[in-house]
Amino acid sequence: MGELNSVLDFIKLVVVTTFSQLFWLLGFLFVFGLILYVFARFTRLTYVKSVGHKMDVIFTGWIGTPVHELGHAIFCIIFRHRIIEMKLYTPNSTDGTLGYVHHAYNQNSTYQRIGNFFIGVGPIIFGAVVLYAALYYLIPNRETIFSGIEAQSQTLMAGVQGDYSAALSSIRATTLSTLLSLFNTGNFSDFRFWIFLYLAICVASHMELSPPDIKGATGGLISLVIFFLFLNMLILGLEATGISTGFGSWWNYIKLENYAAGINKWVGTFGALFVFASVISGLNFLVSYILLSLYNIVKGKGLINPAW
Repeated sequence: MGELNSVLDFIKLVVVTTFSQLFWLLGFLFVFGLILYVFARFTRLTYVKSVGHKMDVIFTGWIGTPVHELGHAIFCIIFRHRIIEMKLYTPNSTDGTLGYVHHAYNQNSTYQRIGNFFIGVGPIIFGAVVLYAALYYLIPNRETIFSGIEAQSQTLMAGVQGDYSAALSSIRATTLSTLLSLFNTGNFSDFRFWIFLYLAICVASHMELSPPDIKGATGGLISLVIFFLFLNMLILGLEATGISTGFGSWWNYIKLENYAAGINKWVGTFGALFVFASVISGLNFLVSYILLSLYNIVKGKGLINPAW
């Protein structure tokens, strides 16, 4: 009975470890993907009900859409999917399509099946990288901004590691601090700030995960779960049997604590960038709604309902 209990405890440890890792990894991607989707939808409906859908497409789509589609395409290349056809920006007035990436893959390849997940969520990951690059190259006080993002990354990592109260209590403060650093009066007099702000609005407004993106991502989800289960089972199994000691100092590079810490760091960093993108997208919606509602009122159409 003792051996059976040990096996059951080991299986429980592997499953709990795996799903705790994936809960945060998937949670950040889908939660912020949904937030960005809601803001983008509200903004577009606001345009549709005032000056027309084409204005939004012209204002943000010509930059935001190529970044979105490149997010899909880059992960197609990384995971060896064959790109059949790609249109970075081709507005379609019939079905509302702004761009697309059609790809094919070997369904017998676990690596390529996992790729479906990252291809689906690619726009939000690549969009975050583009925002980071724009901050780096265009914001005069970038070091202060990055310090705020790093602080928020640490806050989100605290949540990943189970300290939920600390994460929730400080996330608002770190977000506010970052925004105050960004929108300080010194930046307003620098033309690079205004270029950044426009690029950020364009990119953040199109980082959202559409229903087809989420559907594509879920196609690789099962393979991703199985991969993490196998990886955690292998590492924990080697530690439980004592075989890990034979690796000497090399084991420090692959043991569970270190690779989990690496995952948490990336989750925290991208989570902070997702928060930043959500705030930018939210501000874009708020400003657009106020200005276009005033326009509608002047035209005698009344306030806009952005929800439906």
